[in-house]
Amino acid sequence: MSMRIKQARLTIEELHQLKWLLGGALTLLSLWALGSLELNSGFHLTFGMAAVFAALIRPQMVAAIPPIFWRFAAPAMLVIVLVDFGFGFINFFPPLMRMVMLLLAYRALAPRTRREDLQLVLLCLFGIVVSGALTVSLLFAVQILLFTPIAMALLLVICLLDRSPEESRYLPSWKRFSWRRLISRVWWVVDIRVLAWVALLFTFVVSVSTALFVLIPRFNLEQAIPFMQLQAEPKSGFSDVVKLGSVSEITEDHSIALRVDAPSMQAIISTPYWRILILDQYHDGEFRLSSQSRKFRRQERLRSIPSWDDWQVPLQQRKAQLWTFYFEGGISQYLPLPGAFQSMRFPTDQDTVLLPDLHVVGLDLVPQSAVSYQIEDLLWDVRAPASAAENQAFFDFSTGVEIQDEDMLRYPLTTLGLDIAQQDRARLTRLNRDLIGQSSKLSVAEYSQLVTSHLRGNFRYSLTPNGTNQTEDPVVAWITAGDAGHCELFASAFVLLARDAGYPARMVVGFVGGGWNTVEDFFVVRNSDAHAWAEIYDAYSQEWLRVDPTPGASPSNPDLSLPASFEMETGISAWVDSLRMQWYRRIVNFDQQDQVELATSMLDLGNQLLKSLSIRFKEARATLIDWLQHPFSRGSFISGGVLLCLCLVMVYFWRTRLQWLHLFSRLLRRPQGLDPTRKMASRLLNRVQVQMAELDQNDPRLETLRGALKELEAVRFGPAVTMDVAKSAFARAKQILRNRH
Repeated sequence: MSMRIKQARLTIEELHQLKWLLGGALTLLSLWALGSLELNSGFHLTFGMAAVFAALIRPQMVAAIPPIFWRFAAPAMLVIVLVDFGFGFINFFPPLMRMVMLLLAYRALAPRTRREDLQLVLLCLFGIVVSGALTVSLLFAVQILLFTPIAMALLLVICLLDRSPEESRYLPSWKRFSWRRLISRVWWVVDIRVLAWVALLFTFVVSVSTALFVLIPRFNLEQAIPFMQLQAEPKSGFSDVVKLGSVSEITEDHSIALRVDAPSMQAIISTPYWRILILDQYHDGEFRLSSQSRKFRRQERLRSIPSWDDWQVPLQQRKAQLWTFYFEGGISQYLPLPGAFQSMRFPTDQDTVLLPDLHVVGLDLVPQSAVSYQIEDLLWDVRAPASAAENQAFFDFSTGVEIQDEDMLRYPLTTLGLDIAQQDRARLTRLNRDLIGQSSKLSVAEYSQLVTSHLRGNFRYSLTPNGTNQTEDPVVAWITAGDAGHCELFASAFVLLARDAGYPARMVVGFVGGGWNTVEDFFVVRNSDAHAWAEIYDAYSQEWLRVDPTPGASPSNPDLSLPASFEMETGISAWVDSLRMQWYRRIVNFDQQDQVELATSMLDLGNQLLKSLSIRFKEARATLIDWLQHPFSRGSFISGGVLLCLCLVMVYFWRTRLQWLHLFSRLLRRPQGLDPTRKMASRLLNRVQVQMAELDQNDPRLETLRGALKELEAVRFGPAVTMDVAKSAFARAKQILRNRH
């Protein structure tokens, strides 16, 4: 008796359940990717992810929704999208992505046909690719690697369902659905060969994608497609207007803001001050960038920026050291620059804005993704040269040249302005008189040291300041009535006192300090390192002197700088952050020069491999010739013995391969799907059937083949037998197949 046992397969019901669940997983993955964009879409994202996640946990809830709901949901969603586009007509990219979120949620929850399944795959791929292209985040690599196998599995299920004539009108029933049951059924029927082919195809896709990434020219997607420029909101302490406390708010955030590939740890010779923006105008507790300074000199698609003439690194101090900065997105439009530099270069063309007099470099928008730029040589100095325009304006003011009232509203004379009430100005004057006493005109460094010592001696650092009376100027009120304050208050108090004493002064915001990642050897600056300090103009040397009056930040003498001291970052967090740094180094900062270097290194590697193979071949040839010439030497006996042992081991594993496969199938607890005895019988059955089809009906060999066929069918479809039992049947079948004539 030979009754053919059908191979276990998933039912139509189970295939539809699997298809629906894979679609939900893809949707969650795409919504997760879109969540990294600044789209003001918190409601859309929360609603979509919550609804899809709940539907995956309890699909019965979605099955209970009447079909009429989906009929009216589509036009209602269309109205929402049109209204959203109407309000965001000028910048329509965020409404476009919010529409994609709604479509993803709708398509994942509503009943789907084959065409709608393919639409869902394309929508998910679009969301992940757009998010990855705009954020250039390490998560993009993880998301696309997760997307590929899930999408391949979904497409496979779609192809299996496409064979069924009932697929287009079938709706799965979720009454008896169980995750555990579905997973066990899928594991039971899956074919290891199919998994192997899928793994091979996945490897091929990843390899081709990597090759395309290496080969295609570098370009900036946001620059190439202007409507995809997505502006993020800057941190409150790094914008054109800084209120008291806005910088200190950032210190509560311990996420990484800046990574620096330094030439070495020894290259950081003093406590680093990462200067971002200069604020010159003051009014009622706010420092801002004056309107005159906001008239940017814009450079279209600029890749390299030479240093300003007054910020050139002296020839004797140039060391051709390269510093690579990776500045995270959503922090500031302006880029951290510690001091004078020789040149600055971006990996691709960037729309930049330059403030030459302030020595500030920025982008036209707050970037959504990390920005990479490279600086050649850096000067770590407490003094920075002033621009020619600044020197001329301060010289004219000091020599009594007639200055119009409107000139005081233009930079750099705004660094002398005091827009405060007369009684507040009188308080500053009295305090300056007490500090200076009967001393003659003090130097900038001497005056700065007096004010810094006074502030540090009478006030303590605290994130919860006191004494800022709302009825008066808050900074003046703090100087006269407070005893605790944050860095903005210390810097603001110094600036106002310096201006009252006749010294041009301005506030600077940025970062101070950082840590060193010992895993990959790079410098790390966190948002919690945000800081505010002051710069005061020295007319004698025509330089801006950095002054940090906040307690514990630097010596009271501003001309002295502390030697570099920073924490060493180790442990799991440092290791995880080193992965992101590798992503930035190999992906974000990958440009044409890296392409050429990679191609050259690959050619060199190929040449070295060919040379190595040639040498090994010549060595093997010489060994063989020596063995043939001296077959009875001691070395020949040892080499021959080793070779013979290897051959015997290979023969043993080949002859027992079916037993090993049988053991492997038992370990996986799937003997019916991987039984090597049945698989061998299946292959021999096919060969016997092919030979029988080639013979005439009267051929005497047919009877012998029929006997072999029955024996093989008993092994293939009958009760399970061991390889030892089936070996005789296999041997007879092979003998019959060999004796065709």
